[in-house]
Amino acid sequence: MVLSKPEIERYLAGGGLRIDPPPDPSHINQVSVDLRLGRKFTTFKGLPAHIPHVRVRPSIFESEDLWEHVVDAETFEIKPGAFVLAQTLERVTMPNDLVGFIEGRSSWARVGISIHLTAPKIDPGFEGSITLEIANVGKATVQLVAEHDLPAQLMLMQLTTPLGDTDIYGADGDDIFQYQSDPIPR
Repeated sequence: MVLSKPEIERYLAGGGLRIDPPPDPSHINQVSVDLRLGRKFTTFKGLPAHIPHVRVRPSIFESEDLWEHVVDAETFEIKPGAFVLAQTLERVTMPNDLVGFIEGRSSWARVGISIHLTAPKIDPGFEGSITLEIANVGKATVQLVAEHDLPAQLMLMQLTTPLGDTDIYGADGDDIFQYQSDPIPR
């Protein structure tokens, strides 16, 4: 079951779903909560000529020479063909009976900005800012404005059976995105 506005408001009021800072009431829509763009941006620098490829393993996030971090930015320009990792301003704590799905907004897609390319699922038990995978497939450079832009929306679905404490995200030490405070785990 997809949660509608009244159910989202009940979860927020009851503390089962936590969003910090709390969303403005105007950001709670029919079946989603609009999330604001945070102030951290990370880009993949690319590889030195002598390294032909990377493998996607947790260790890639530990290779600081591969990443460029912009912290506390008011704006970030994303050029055509570019890709950036950003985060939501809000920290989200998912209860054990909900799963979230992060989706881009159509107004952004209409200028060529794809907000979330893959892995839209926000697991029960997740706590942290949500990383946004932003690509510009359009023809114009787009300026992203932190704390103002609403590029993503969180949709919520109720599980048929709530998960136990040992099954939620973060219960396993291998859940590297739990409590993330940067667009890549650090």
